[in-house]
Amino acid sequence: MKDHAELASNVDQPTAALITDLKQRGMLEDTIVLWATEFGRTPGREGTNGRGHHRDCFSVWVAGGGFKPGHVHGATDDIGKYPIEKPVEVHDLHATILHQLGMDHERLTFRHAGRDFRLTDVHGHVMTELLV
Repeated sequence: MKDHAELASNVDQPTAALITDLKQRGMLEDTIVLWATEFGRTPGREGTNGRGHHRDCFSVWVAGGGFKPGHVHGATDDIGKYPIEKPVEVHDLHATILHQLGMDHERLTFRHAGRDFRLTDVHGHVMTELLV
């Protein structure tokens, strides 16, 4: 990850400043700050091209918006390849975020190709253990 150290430092202070500013203005409790990627990365290097996509484990953090501050949920094995404790399905994360935005994920649908779809598909449970 040394290759990414400079990139990480470019967003570290601005992200902290955003959260600090929202908190100082009393807006953090009503604002969800979500830091996520579209997929995880494999724990080991793969050839000269870095690391591959990894759907089984990746980190997401959430601040404000009624989420528990400082809460760590779940864990992976020692190398970050497999979930070993409290895995979170993406549908559950989406359902929880939508809940915090005041929406029922089971009623929120969009029409495509003549059929109604849900963002959480036929899955998703609000994870109250993540909420204040």
